Amino acid sequence: MRETMSLSVVIAAFDAEPFLAAALDSVLREVPRDVEVIVVDDGSRDGTAGVLAGYGERIRVLRNAQPSGPGPARNQGAQAASGAILAFHDADDLVLPGRFSALQEVLEAAPEIDLVFANGIRCDDEARPLGRIISRRHAGRLARRCGLREMLGGGVLYPQALSIRRARFWEMGGFMAERGEDWDFALRASLRLRMAFVDRPVFAYRRHPGGVTAHRRHYAEVLVEVLERFVAGHPGLEQHVRALCALASRGFRSPGGARGLGAGDRARSAEAALPLAKMAGGQLLDARLEVGQRDREDQHQLRV
Repeated sequence: MRETMSLSVVIAAFDAEPFLAAALDSVLREVPRDVEVIVVDDGSRDGTAGVLAGYGERIRVLRNAQPSGPGPARNQGAQAASGAILAFHDADDLVLPGRFSALQEVLEAAPEIDLVFANGIRCDDEARPLGRIISRRHAGRLARRCGLREMLGGGVLYPQALSIRRARFWEMGGFMAERGEDWDFALRASLRLRMAFVDRPVFAYRRHPGGVTAHRRHYAEVLVEVLERFVAGHPGLEQHVRALCALASRGFRSPGGARGLGAGDRARSAEAALPLAKMAGGQLLDARLEVGQRDREDQHQLRV
């Protein structure tokens, strides 16, 4: 009989009062009472603390006097966690049935898998469904392979849809402090971890005016910054990343393609990277990445 691994759920919350209770209720419905649920109140200025107080001992609360950002706040919660498996959730999203159990089953059944992630649905601020986050077409690709190409090409690895072995999370160094920490984590994980994808919705992503991805142009700039840092940290992959981004930009009217990456021309880069902002709608880049990439993958021998 397979041994059940311990689980810790980490939630970062900043000024989350309007959505926090619904998010916490959805988490607590899906976990046994002995599962550790850690909420990091990251310097909230609204009524977040009062909402958290209403849950008593069912959750563990860590408080910061000043906001540190979603990446450091998640790392802080993970540092305090005791579970062998870490799962994350966002304070304005909803957990769907099977979020934790389905992914934990994969990790328990396959010791060689370091991280498992799943699909989700988009919904409005009234929780009305708007559609899948990862398209059926790209989900089929992810079921076969979860590598760098897939993460660049639309393999949206949301923190609130992943479960990871705690030891491997810290070997990765956790989330970065800068903006775009979720996509940065996905890119790094694709090179260092063995990942598996489950095509089932495990969370509902709320789209609301205050959301991080609500401002398309701003988020495009964030994605450019992430790519610049990633290329700087992995110079051997620069041409591979440029080629992928150039292919992704075909069919769009944005001039310049991926030429701005690493060049410091943020205005041009952001304009060219507007297709990347489709991440807000569930895709990082256009599906055209399918064409002509197998030979580049063989050259770089990217780890699956």
